[in-house]
Amino acid sequence: MKELEGNTPRAITVDAVGLVKRYQLFHRRRDRALAFLGVTARLKYRTVLDMVSLRAHAGEAVGIIGENGSGKSTLLRLVAGITRPDGGTLDVAQPVSAILELGLGFHPEFTGRENALLYGTVVGIPEAIMRARVGDILGFADLGEYVDQPLRTYSSGMVARLAFAVATHVEPAVLVVDEALAVGDGAFQQKCVARMKRFKDEGRTVLFCSHSMYLVASFCEKVAWLRNGRVEAFGEPNQVIPAYELHLHDKLLQSSHAVLAGGAAARIEKLVLLDSQGQPVGVLKPGEDCTLTAVVEVANPSLGVHLGVAFDGVGGECISGFTTLGDGIAPLTGRKRWLVELALPGLPFSRGRIEVALFVLDSTGLIPLTQSRLGPFRVDNSNPSPGPIAVVHRWDWALGEG
Repeated sequence: MKELEGNTPRAITVDAVGLVKRYQLFHRRRDRALAFLGVTARLKYRTVLDMVSLRAHAGEAVGIIGENGSGKSTLLRLVAGITRPDGGTLDVAQPVSAILELGLGFHPEFTGRENALLYGTVVGIPEAIMRARVGDILGFADLGEYVDQPLRTYSSGMVARLAFAVATHVEPAVLVVDEALAVGDGAFQQKCVARMKRFKDEGRTVLFCSHSMYLVASFCEKVAWLRNGRVEAFGEPNQVIPAYELHLHDKLLQSSHAVLAGGAAARIEKLVLLDSQGQPVGVLKPGEDCTLTAVVEVANPSLGVHLGVAFDGVGGECISGFTTLGDGIAPLTGRKRWLVELALPGLPFSRGRIEVALFVLDSTGLIPLTQSRLGPFRVDNSNPSPGPIAVVHRWDWALGEG
């Protein structure tokens, strides 16, 4: 099946319409026995997915987001063919390769090499083809001397590397990834994202479940937000992700049981830029020392908050920015009011008008609670500069011969 996007037909690789998935609830051992015998009339059910519909195309990544228990993993299991829906229709291009629970499909007593061959057999890849690919698989997994050791001796990161390497070397039409990158280090994550991007370029489909909104926004063309087993929103990342983050923000406010005047979870009372003498300043020169000072008030001191700052040009583009989370600082907690100072030794901007925005974020560093913008200050430079950043540099030279 194909669908026109503009004037270009694109194959539909995942087509889910009205999916329903229910699980039986057992309160007594007798209930399990009755279910085994097919007597289920009196049993109660929990509906995990309720009329879920979405569509994915070749060469496209679809992010699946939502809170824990929203049905994300169940949906991916249906797409992977591990379980069947109780209602609705689901058409998925084959073959499908899935990275779900850590080590799912592997045998703990088999070696990494043996598990790679086993996985290929499970998804229908002939053994001769898998043996030809096993060198590339193990090279990508980078298991070192553990290649021929039992899986039970592997760390969680090693299992994740092996799972990702095997799943992406069987050349699936659809790759299903459920938080597999969360246990890997930064280098491994970059390696995996680069490989998934190559998958898209080859016309394959990636269904990607993650709690990292940055990864979802930067990698996926579409995003499905699941809430209580239903699709709350499905569309472009720049539309769905802000709606999801706003929902998390509102939920945080409700759970905190404490708000400031006006219903806010946090407030920035004061924001000022000071020069090296501690005086408010509106004009600086490149290389001058300055300090951004703020007074922050939070409604619930026990929750903890992070801070972030952005320096924007006159066109709204972000020139530079950083957060306490990114700098490895623990969330601010235990007080309602904080005097915050951000030292900027040797102002790194070369020219122009620059706006400063201060953000108060939740303890995860992902959800903004409030923000305040400081009127633009001007960087005055008597020397012409083509760009906004003043890079510290030094010229050096020596006389040549002749």
